Amino acid sequence: MAMTVGGVNSYVSNYNRINSATQKTTQRISTGQKFPTASAGASEYAIAARLVSNIGATSQSIRNTQTIGSAIKISEGAINNTIHGLTTIKEHLVNAANDANETYDRQAIQKEINQIISQINSNAYVEYNGKKLLDGSQSGLMLAGIDGYENFQAGDIRAATLGLTDDQGNVKIDVSTRESATNSLKIVDRAATVAGDILDGMHVLGDYVVDGFTFETIDPALDEATTQGAQLQRLEFQEANYATMEENQLGALSTISDADIARQVVEMRNQQTLEQFALFGMKMFNQNRASIQSLLP
Repeated sequence: MAMTVGGVNSYVSNYNRINSATQKTTQRISTGQKFPTASAGASEYAIAARLVSNIGATSQSIRNTQTIGSAIKISEGAINNTIHGLTTIKEHLVNAANDANETYDRQAIQKEINQIISQINSNAYVEYNGKKLLDGSQSGLMLAGIDGYENFQAGDIRAATLGLTDDQGNVKIDVSTRESATNSLKIVDRAATVAGDILDGMHVLGDYVVDGFTFETIDPALDEATTQGAQLQRLEFQEANYATMEENQLGALSTISDADIARQVVEMRNQQTLEQFALFGMKMFNQNRASIQSLLP
């Protein structure tokens, strides 16, 4: 009787072993992973889990880079509008310095300059996701990436910072006379130097000489435009680096954890065949045992 029990246990044990292997193979096929659980390979599973975590962080770094890039592009558009406005003011100041203008001509020029300055000031308050970008309220835009943090300058192009108005918003540019127009050039020249110290980046000259005075009003805005352009280029490089990092991580993860589906299917079929043989063996064993028992008195 002990031999009979031992024989049954042998068949059952063999069947359970094959069935367990079949379940693991089925799990690999369904998940597409060579190590779907830690029990399938503890060290390999841990490595794959870390890679998955890093891939997620790298993907988020790419998205962060894209959002910061969008914010800088919005800033760039506002700065381009400011540069255009300053160019127009430059033309009007040169015009106002001409003695051929009558009082009503200067009044019309002054009115247009005031409107342009108002628009320039509005440009400083452009927003991205509720965050004002160019009004001086932001020390910078922080990019969080898997490899650390990087700060991108936001800048300050308010009319007061550019020297076009005082702190109360009163326009400092006066074209009522030729002399006041010339003095306005000097005021703007001095203020632009201060603004240039605030704004970083490559300094691009936009000089225009009138009566011996250097007209540099446009410099700070060009300064900021150059800064934004350089920062966008940095972001493009950073995004490309993150994309390469993600691709390499995905490749490593694939090498470690991707299951060979065709091979797993073949293994599953073999295991299913072995299961059938094991069941058949158990059935035959039981039949033989019943036959022997029927012969006993």
